[in-house]
Amino acid sequence: MVKIGWGTKITILYVSFALLIGTMVAMCVNQKIDLVSPDYYQKELVFQTKINEAKNADALSEKISHTITEKNLELLFPNVFTDKKVSGEILFFRPSDASKDYKTNIELNGSVQQSIALNNLSKGMYKMQIGWEAGGTSYFIEETIVIP
Repeated sequence: MVKIGWGTKITILYVSFALLIGTMVAMCVNQKIDLVSPDYYQKELVFQTKINEAKNADALSEKISHTITEKNLELLFPNVFTDKKVSGEILFFRPSDASKDYKTNIELNGSVQQSIALNNLSKGMYKMQIGWEAGGTSYFIEETIVIP
């Protein structure tokens, strides 16, 4: 039986601790970090505008509704926009993976509906952010949806 002296034990403990710290640092460096958006800090500066747009959307008597079918996501805008030119964009934000985000322009048909093909979206949870302008007023809503 080999006796290990206290100096050797301290050295083994110190080397083991250094290896543990080195491993943790390597794991932290290789960790993937996605911000909400690449220009997060610039967007934060115009956040009050988003708050005002959300208040405008909340003030509408009807809300945007959505239905998920086998192949499409159907959006139905309020009837108040029937005779107005509506422009804006829809962002499907995937919190777990920024590479799966999807953005499209608003292109309503005559009955204030828009259809978005589900093959553009992966299965899972998205935050659907709709920002639009009609009649000189800007609107914004955000809703969580799950693509089956």
